[in-house]
Amino acid sequence: MALKETNATTAEQMHEVAKYCIIDALSYQRLMVKHNAINKYREVASVAFLSLFDAHYFAGGMKVCNLLSASTWQRGILTSMISSQQIETGKFPGAYVFPPVKGLENRRPVITGLDFASLYPSLIMTYNLSLDKIILSQEHAVSVEKSDKRLHKIEFLFNNNPQRAWSVRHNNIPKEKGLYINVLEYLSAKRNELKRRLAPLKAKKEDMDLVISSMGKGLSLSEAIEQVLANAEKEKHS
Repeated sequence: MALKETNATTAEQMHEVAKYCIIDALSYQRLMVKHNAINKYREVASVAFLSLFDAHYFAGGMKVCNLLSASTWQRGILTSMISSQQIETGKFPGAYVFPPVKGLENRRPVITGLDFASLYPSLIMTYNLSLDKIILSQEHAVSVEKSDKRLHKIEFLFNNNPQRAWSVRHNNIPKEKGLYINVLEYLSAKRNELKRRLAPLKAKKEDMDLVISSMGKGLSLSEAIEQVLANAEKEKHS
């Protein structure tokens, strides 16, 4: 219900609420700028043939489909992006996660950390898991195997029904690699090239972050730069 009349206390409270609403809105914008989010979306949109809206609001599935469609278009093949009407309701089996055992591990050697960020792409590239290299019938698999092709057998349960398929191994022969593998290798090469170019800028970025952090504590730009340089000089002689 709207207030017919307000007193000084109510007006002050409404002013405080409005103040924090503005602060929250500006904080979100500052965070987007600080983490360079918009430019990251622009780069993703450029690489994956997306609009800026789709790059922000849609998950990775659309990016993968667009990359694959763009790759087929370059080969003179037209693909449809219309979803199939046959929608599966079951779930594919996933990895079983064991509960952690708390405490320090002294019985075995030290276990180093593993980078699983590239685990799925590595498996896809190793076993040539691309739709154009997947065989669904055993008769076709036997025929392909007789032509001196190496196959990788795939078996799993889906909705309690056994599923079986085969992928044709590429043996590191470029023309035998599937469409999906070519796309992943292109992205991997692009990522490595970008990391190589950005490596010389790492130290400069760290210095810029220190300057920005110092400015957040009330220092001016010149004062922040002087402080960072002074700290760097101290570390050099320590």
